[in-house]
Amino acid sequence: MKKMILSVLAVSLSVLSCQNNDETLEVVPDSRTSTAEQMASKSNFFPAVGIANEQYGKMGPYEVSTDAVLGECGGLGGIVIDILQSINILDNTIQCTNNLPYGNGFPITTSVYYPSNIASIPGKLPVVNFVGGILSNEGNYAQMLKLWASHGFVVVVSSDFINSMPEMHILGAFKASKMNKDTQSPLYGKVDMSKMIIAGHSAGGGASLLTSSIPESAMKLIDPDLKVVGSLPIEPGPAAVSFTVKAPTLILTGRFDIVVMPWYTKLHQSHLINQSPAWAATATTATHFSPTMEISKNEFAGISVAWLKYTGYNDTDAKAYFVGPNYKLKNDSQFLQGIHPYRVVRNQVADNLQ
Repeated sequence: MKKMILSVLAVSLSVLSCQNNDETLEVVPDSRTSTAEQMASKSNFFPAVGIANEQYGKMGPYEVSTDAVLGECGGLGGIVIDILQSINILDNTIQCTNNLPYGNGFPITTSVYYPSNIASIPGKLPVVNFVGGILSNEGNYAQMLKLWASHGFVVVVSSDFINSMPEMHILGAFKASKMNKDTQSPLYGKVDMSKMIIAGHSAGGGASLLTSSIPESAMKLIDPDLKVVGSLPIEPGPAAVSFTVKAPTLILTGRFDIVVMPWYTKLHQSHLINQSPAWAATATTATHFSPTMEISKNEFAGISVAWLKYTGYNDTDAKAYFVGPNYKLKNDSQFLQGIHPYRVVRNQVADNLQ
């Protein structure tokens, strides 16, 4: 595992050196100020509901900046997106960066989202290290990443459009560490590497399970302060099992996901975690593409923020969704409950938390 991390170092440093050296970042408008026309959607899917979405499924107190350059989705990948939009699988708010196969840019890319006023926020901010699905573009998840950053997180997103192994999460960790140590970076001294949440969707969700299984001693080769405090696999791909995961983990699946079906995740992944606290929940109306939707239609929006605030900040209100005999997640109408085979569950380690 240490050899794998060291082998990725050369690629990571090469990619990072291709980033804009002056770290001039774009201020992304808060979604609360977007026009109705901009947020109009072709999608006929259900709106996000439930108590977590009511509390956290909206932009937080911070405006967001990013070094990602987002625009329309072109190239071969853009054609696929156009087709999916035409049959209402994707909504029309989705965006892309110019990286292959969505443009002519280098296929390996990494970007960062963070509160625009991070310099004036006391202390350091936890970091979310995110990787998307196979054949996806990092810009596809921009709305969810901005949501997380607006609640007080540094969010690093990396992609090589395969995204199935730990390499992209390792690249993201290098990016966060580099910007935290760079005196010319707006994130200088503001990234809490000791509070990293490994997150991902689809193939990247499977990769998050693999990355969360890497020994802490190996991860510290990236940065001596690095510590993984949580894992967030969303509709995780089948390339990973979970019995080796060492971090508290929330596995999210979608009832209407026909790409990574929830029964497979339940049998192959979620019930195997026993070394650390673990929760599993299936959203009642979510498809495989829900994480790319505008926030009002992303069933995972609110609970993902609650998880990040719990693991990254030990926030009391967020903790109530996961800890205690009457934890809120098991009463959230966005997720299957009761006697359903995909009902909200948690393991014995999580049951014992106080």
